[in-house]
Amino acid sequence: MFAMGDAFRNAGLIASPLITLLLGVICVYSQHMLLSGARELQRRTRSPVLPTFAETMELSFKTGPPKLHGFAKTVRLWINVFLCVTQMGFCSVYFVFISDNLKMVMDYYNAELDIHIHMTIILLPIMLSCWIRDLKYLVPLSLFANVAMTVGIAVTLYYISQELPAPSTREYIAPWTKIPLFFGTAIYSFEGIGLVLPLQNEMKQPEQFTRRFGVLNIGMTIVTCLLVIMGFLGYLKYGDNVQGSLTLNLPQQDM
Repeated sequence: MFAMGDAFRNAGLIASPLITLLLGVICVYSQHMLLSGARELQRRTRSPVLPTFAETMELSFKTGPPKLHGFAKTVRLWINVFLCVTQMGFCSVYFVFISDNLKMVMDYYNAELDIHIHMTIILLPIMLSCWIRDLKYLVPLSLFANVAMTVGIAVTLYYISQELPAPSTREYIAPWTKIPLFFGTAIYSFEGIGLVLPLQNEMKQPEQFTRRFGVLNIGMTIVTCLLVIMGFLGYLKYGDNVQGSLTLNLPQQDM
């Protein structure tokens, strides 16, 4: 979310919101298709719980056309590989994000350390949190993270909405050669599809997840709107000087 200002710089003030909204719709549709397919496979196999992402693909091949049955286990393996690589990429970005912001704060207070030392400092607490596999035990950490994220978003929005320049000073539609860079960041921002199945499995009322005004639709609507707002205001405020994370553009003296 904090990288959307940099993403909007690569597509422009007009093109970026439109593409972001389109990506949001595609993402929600894909998540509903995944959940619908998982429920159908659960019905076919008479399983008490929804299959995982990889199991859904495996069962799709096993219960599909006979010519595809032999690829079932291979598909499951590749889905797990893709999920691991994807999540590793996301976690790497978060790791760098935390380290960069921690270094910025510490440098301001004259505690200057190499970025790799900051990475080492945060490694242990992050590893400990990764060992918690049951989502219900992550609730306290998730609650704290959500509160911190809300505060961070509110503070960032306050600063980037002050003394905005005229929109005409920014590119409305960036050159097409920069659009792929926008897609890279924007698609990364919609990275939750791997969590929809375990989240629904952990809910006391799973049917609330996929209703028209259920958890998935409302949550993704809020996320998409925030992405558009943060990206639009961030690029409008800082222009070509916008950083990979908007927090790095905030005035250090107010930290």
